[in-house]
Amino acid sequence: MNLQSFTNSFHHSTTYTIELAPNNWVVVDPGWMPHQLEQWMNETQAVINAIFLTHEHADHCAGVNRLVAQTQAPLFCTADCKTGIANSKHNFSAYIDEVATFEIKTPCTVVNDGEKVKLGEYDFTFISTPGHSPGSTCIQFSNYLLTGDTLMPHAKTPLNFPRSNRAAYKESINKLKNYIARGIHILPGHGEAFGFESWEQLSI
Repeated sequence: MNLQSFTNSFHHSTTYTIELAPNNWVVVDPGWMPHQLEQWMNETQAVINAIFLTHEHADHCAGVNRLVAQTQAPLFCTADCKTGIANSKHNFSAYIDEVATFEIKTPCTVVNDGEKVKLGEYDFTFISTPGHSPGSTCIQFSNYLLTGDTLMPHAKTPLNFPRSNRAAYKESINKLKNYIARGIHILPGHGEAFGFESWEQLSI
């Protein structure tokens, strides 16, 4: 598994790149196209085959427009995420001073709960996990789970945003218990990746 991670200066969100085939990659949550990501793309001449979003908040999608313009890579997200990124109030960029207000109107492929997307040697399974936001999703591939802000190490998922839903989040956690077992690698939207041992290790 060849996987890279880049920490965005904006809210310290994490962007991941996963190699699908030699020098062919998927980018997950391009939060603000950090300098090191662009430098890496230029140095390696990486071919970006797809962009995945775990949810619609600005710290996870502020770089989408720029990345799509550079690579013409297709965008994949949930229906609620698609709606959210197209609205500056729902993606919160309208309220944040650190980034310019933006909306993402690029065509995208909507993925449904439980749907698999095959890219390269991997099957990516999208697991709808609303709660933190309506469009939140986790993405499972191989022995890894991209969790966005649904699961984070040593921190509770914020559920106090205008479109957060505590009841939906509880249901999403119960759903994830069908997918997560000891030894799976969690790739969160903030903080370091970690190996799942038990639910007791998480601040839920």
